[in-house]
Amino acid sequence: MIEKLIESSINNRLVVLIMTGFVCLIGLYNVLYLSVDAVPDVTNVQVSVVTKSPGLSPQEVEQFITYPIEMALNGIPNVTEIRSISRTGASAVTVIFKDSVDIYFARQIISIRVKLAEAEIPEGYGTPELSPIATGLGDIYEFTLTSDRHSPEELKTYMEWELYRKIKAIPGVTDLNVLGGELRQYQILLDPKKMIASNITLTDILEELKRSNRNVGGGYIQKTSEQIVIRGEGQFTSLEDIERTAIRTSKDGIPLLLTHVGTVQTGPALRFGVITKNGKGEVVGGTVAMLLGENSRVVLKSIKEKMKELEKKLPEGMKIENFYDRGDFINETLGTVFTNLAEGAFLVFICLIVTLGTVKGGILVASAIPISMLFAVIFMRIFGVVGNLMSLGAIDFGLLVDGSIVMLEALMSGFILKKHLFENLTTKSEVRQLSQEIIKESCIRVARAAAFSVAIIMLVYLPLMALEGVEGRMFRPMAITVALALAGALLFSITTFPAGLSYLYDIPEFHHSHYWDVVTNKYNEFIHKAFAGPRKMYILSGFGFFVFAIFLASFLGSEFIPRIYEGELNIDMKRLPSTALDHSRDLNLEVERVLLAIPEVTSVVSKMGRGESAAEPIGTEEGELMLKLIPRTKSWGNKFKSLFMDESKLPKEGWTSSDPYDLDGMMNFVKDEITNKVPSSYVSISQPIENRVNALLSGSKADVVIKIYGENLGTLKELATQLATIIKTVPGNADLRVQRVLGLPMLEIKVNREKMARYGVKAHEILSTIETMRVGANVGKVFEGIKRFDLVVRLDVDLSGNNFDFVHDIPVMTSSGTTVPLGLVADIRQIEGPAAIYREALSRRIFVEVNVRGRDLVGFVSEAQAKTEELIDKFPEGYSVKWGGQFENFTRAKNRLVMVVPIALLIIFSMLIGAFGNVFYAVGVYSVVPFAITGGVISLFLRSLPFSIPAGVGFIAVCGISVLNGVVYASTLKAVRQENPSEDLMKDVINSALISVRPVITTALVAAIGFIPMAIAKGAGAEVQRPLASVVIGGIITSTLLSGVLLPMIMYGLLGKANSLERKRKLAMEESDKYEIDKH
Repeated sequence: MIEKLIESSINNRLVVLIMTGFVCLIGLYNVLYLSVDAVPDVTNVQVSVVTKSPGLSPQEVEQFITYPIEMALNGIPNVTEIRSISRTGASAVTVIFKDSVDIYFARQIISIRVKLAEAEIPEGYGTPELSPIATGLGDIYEFTLTSDRHSPEELKTYMEWELYRKIKAIPGVTDLNVLGGELRQYQILLDPKKMIASNITLTDILEELKRSNRNVGGGYIQKTSEQIVIRGEGQFTSLEDIERTAIRTSKDGIPLLLTHVGTVQTGPALRFGVITKNGKGEVVGGTVAMLLGENSRVVLKSIKEKMKELEKKLPEGMKIENFYDRGDFINETLGTVFTNLAEGAFLVFICLIVTLGTVKGGILVASAIPISMLFAVIFMRIFGVVGNLMSLGAIDFGLLVDGSIVMLEALMSGFILKKHLFENLTTKSEVRQLSQEIIKESCIRVARAAAFSVAIIMLVYLPLMALEGVEGRMFRPMAITVALALAGALLFSITTFPAGLSYLYDIPEFHHSHYWDVVTNKYNEFIHKAFAGPRKMYILSGFGFFVFAIFLASFLGSEFIPRIYEGELNIDMKRLPSTALDHSRDLNLEVERVLLAIPEVTSVVSKMGRGESAAEPIGTEEGELMLKLIPRTKSWGNKFKSLFMDESKLPKEGWTSSDPYDLDGMMNFVKDEITNKVPSSYVSISQPIENRVNALLSGSKADVVIKIYGENLGTLKELATQLATIIKTVPGNADLRVQRVLGLPMLEIKVNREKMARYGVKAHEILSTIETMRVGANVGKVFEGIKRFDLVVRLDVDLSGNNFDFVHDIPVMTSSGTTVPLGLVADIRQIEGPAAIYREALSRRIFVEVNVRGRDLVGFVSEAQAKTEELIDKFPEGYSVKWGGQFENFTRAKNRLVMVVPIALLIIFSMLIGAFGNVFYAVGVYSVVPFAITGGVISLFLRSLPFSIPAGVGFIAVCGISVLNGVVYASTLKAVRQENPSEDLMKDVINSALISVRPVITTALVAAIGFIPMAIAKGAGAEVQRPLASVVIGGIITSTLLSGVLLPMIMYGLLGKANSLERKRKLAMEESDKYEIDKH
């Protein structure tokens, strides 16, 4: 079939080239609309159920909201994990599904189950809602709304009612999470003394307000031929409406208005979050979330266009300022990828011209690169593969041109071998005819070998398709993209390339490379000397080199993937649960001013607590700071200037003692600055996307998470503290923290039913009084056009004292119309309760979180597990431990690859046996694999790079390349042995090595050179490409050098053994035949 395709392509060369051009145009069109991002979105399929219940403590939230929802969601098919958080005023239950489940189907199932849970939640305790679809790459644009003449309440109102709906209407945007400012409320502040004097109860007021503030419909009236709708309007529309509301009217017709017992006003709601910027004060912030599966490039463009439009319509004094734009990270990362690809393509092109010795042939071979990539892009878009650092970062252009190189080499050899035939031709038509025949013959002769080579490279990437979980979502797109590009290269080599050759070499070229003669002669001398020496010792030395490399590998360390520099730092701040929100704000402003003193920091935005949506139910004592940094090249610029200028005249850099590319050093410096100058917080430093992904995957933002399960919070805290004490002794620990589950001060007001009965006080009167003390009782809405605001009732009591004696004196109405102090009918005390209650797998749990710096992640975890094993074994019954975090992904990926890679290698081995028809050839080809691994390990060791999954991909790729080169030599040897065998096996082995040296070196050279830009790149995302490229380059060097000498020796030994076995078999058969003859 391949032969017929080549022949047809040459016979219809114009049609083939036109079709190729058409494919390129389709590819260019798809490039414009291909979804792109910086890194793959590795978030699992998850749905969060959020319930807001302002005022409830964590215990009540868990008991009345979280637990019923968990029970309703338990048992859903294809669920891998259920976890929850219960905090003051908010509950969040997250359900994680298998990757095969469609996110919208999952949300539909959850929605149905949540309806069942609502019946178990007491009235007034909140309504469960599904939060917007959250992904690790969802938050793509963050901005602040500021003004020098508007109050925080006015800013918040404008954000909620003007900007929110317009931004959310942008195609591809799923949500706008608003934080900061003050949420406007209509408030009725009741004076307890005036209520007593007026003999009115709190319940009477609440019920009257609920009944009065509404509109009704009365149907319609038919009047002759018309129909008139009846509308009853009683809804409050202004403060005056509320003030004129009568709670009751005396027999004398004197009304008791709300203004007689309190004050009506607008004011800020009790808030649970605040945002500040650059140490100057509060602002209102918005985070734009992108819909799952959308093209971030397109969505960001739409957001920026909308922002420019909205800025023009802002009230005078208001300003929109962006402080996080993931487009910057995307552009920088893809810039690194495309720069590396372009540089790699250029180097491969130069290498092709030099090694092939023909410019037009080199150009035609190099054209395989863009055509294959455009072919890949077409199918990437069809299969939904996003163009990013991982999917595009592993493509080696050297591999894409291998098939074309083999064909061009075969053609050049064919012209030289049949040069004598052209000498007798007299016309150009005869020359062209013979040239076309040689082109066709040469291409067909090597086509199967070229296709076989591509199949081998595609097969070595097959194990990546078997990865699951985070690693699968990260590396499967890489395998798909490489396979598509290789398929495009193969299709090019058997269609477009032969057609192109038939045009370019219509008149033959008899090119002879003199430098290849030099290389071949030197190689000839060297290999003869090697064969004259102790061959077995050389072979054993080669494999001894491999053993030494395995020994070196034990010192490499391991990690999942290298940390990618994002250009921003994300600082996780946690304080004591008792820390007031306003105090946290003041501390954050102080931290911001400290950080802005670092020259590399351009802006700082701090977020504490949560917004009204409670999409992320974090406490008011928790938050994060976003640091925007100058580009790292500017930091290097000062180092360059210091060569020519007095260093004292240069601006001092924050981390001049550290390489600007040393992310760990940068983080350590920032942490020291905060802890030394504002020592009031637990500080953990990460990066925005890294932080978000960790939080969504494991529920924690740390690199390593130790989860302890059990029911008693006190016991959990004690066990976690003991575990943390041991982990603190493990080198490499950073930002070690035990999750705070206790320590929240509470004012507990517990009804005393005996005293209530004695004084005639109803429980609902006491509970209503407690509810209106601070957060207020919500009795409806007040509409201002399309805007709507809560109408709440609160007690007007002084809460500024240092003790809570005033609470005892708050009057409570009795059933007889008199009042008694709250302290007489309730037990009031200050206690310490849970700050938050975390649950997972239907059990309470606590985290011990730790980041790892200065050493490999897996090595740290292994040492920590060994040191804590004895303690964990002594845990009380009912308490268990589970280790989580990025190392878990590495371990799962490693175990999967250990199982799948041998299967892929076995398939390739079977293909080799089928291709050569001899197991000895297959064994010989496989013997070069250890030499490739040797170079990869040494390369990692010399560059101080730990083993990671990208490095593992590099090992997979270089093994394929080494097998490919082994196939080239083995195919040459087999052809020599079949077509012109010599009595001297050694002569055939050496001659085959001399014949194959040029294609082997050319193939290896272009493959290695294509990865050089990736190996030395410094841009964003280069951290992931560097180990992959280093392994491939190192492996190619050692496999090419060692196999150039040792592979012929190994094949000589194997074929000698095969010949010996064959002679013995023939001798045995002859003896058997002779015995049969004698017997008869």
